[in-house]
Amino acid sequence: MRFKAYSVYLMFKFCFSLLFSMGTVLSLVYHLEVVGLNAFELVLVGTVLETSCFLLEIPTGIVADLYSRRRSILIGMFLYGVGFVLEGSLPWFSTVLLAQVVWGCGDTFISGALEAWIAFEEKNRSMDKVFLRGSQIAQAGSIFGIVLGTFLGKFDLQLPIVTAGLLCMIFGLVLLRIMPETNFIPVRKEKNSLLADMSGQFKLNVSFIKGAPVLLALLAVTFCGGLASEGFDRLSTAHFLKDTVMPSFKLLNGVTWFGVMSLLGSGLGIFVSQVLIVYLEKRGTANRIGIVLSTSAGYILGLILFAFGKSFWFMLAVFLMTGLMRNLKEPVLTAWMNEHIEERMRASVLSTNGQLDSLGQIIGGPLVGLVAQQFSITWGLICTALFLLPALFLVFIAEKTGKTGNNT
Repeated sequence: MRFKAYSVYLMFKFCFSLLFSMGTVLSLVYHLEVVGLNAFELVLVGTVLETSCFLLEIPTGIVADLYSRRRSILIGMFLYGVGFVLEGSLPWFSTVLLAQVVWGCGDTFISGALEAWIAFEEKNRSMDKVFLRGSQIAQAGSIFGIVLGTFLGKFDLQLPIVTAGLLCMIFGLVLLRIMPETNFIPVRKEKNSLLADMSGQFKLNVSFIKGAPVLLALLAVTFCGGLASEGFDRLSTAHFLKDTVMPSFKLLNGVTWFGVMSLLGSGLGIFVSQVLIVYLEKRGTANRIGIVLSTSAGYILGLILFAFGKSFWFMLAVFLMTGLMRNLKEPVLTAWMNEHIEERMRASVLSTNGQLDSLGQIIGGPLVGLVAQQFSITWGLICTALFLLPALFLVFIAEKTGKTGNNT
């Protein structure tokens, strides 16, 4: 039995976000308190994950364009499940690193393929609204995942990670039955060897990107976001634990506070995403530059304020704002990029976008980690904010080249 593509897309965004949040909401606490990682090792875990994504993003995107985007997504779900089970079962540094490789590989099979699949299955829908609605639904799923993960984590920090992995594999079996793929047309009808097909598609992908200046600018924005991402993701928990005093109430302690933070962030994201959807429906897609620019600037400001914060309540407010700015920027940026990509290479180009994000994190993560280790977590976060500054200028370049391309 097959469902409508848009319904499956929203179901996927909800369920995947629920499972991902369940498995990761307390993962940094697990890494700190159970595995016993230091600040540099925390960042190194992220770097291994992003290195895996970087190395595999393009090959998996090409496979999605050559063979099947649906198949690519299904493979990704099963790999996510195996990676989570591995990470949560054995609390050793080496095992945690290996798990990042496995579920990082799974992420590359989904990244690019999911957006390309829904864009072609639902050609008549506005992708700005589709991606924003997907982001909104994902945050709703995240709320449930946070609650479940935090609840299970009170008993054992390993339990939510392993449970999420098992449920990922079950969800993959459900998708196998209900996920449609009716409009997909392989890029190459005459199949050669896998290596030859991938090589040919890669060359086509590179040639297309080089001939699209607006895509080059938007991909550079993604790279800057990758540089700035790893420090915030990996150091924010340590900043709360080491640089402020977290209030303790009857039901709130150091573990459950992180679940509450994620819960508040998701709730805020759902509300503001709805406002943004209504805004785009009234004003159209011409206001993308303003949205991407303002959210990027808010992200930078939030990182700086968060870095120097010492009061828990101030840090909490700024932390929520910073995460919101990043989450609002990404779906609008993806929709903007999607508008300039030919269908036959959509998954490959969007995978290139994911690869550049990973490359940015690979480069930025160790640098930020070393700064945090040698100086302080505060300066590591400041370094993170500086990495994002060029994105403000690149947005203007993307707008200018986009208008030039439309006029020619």
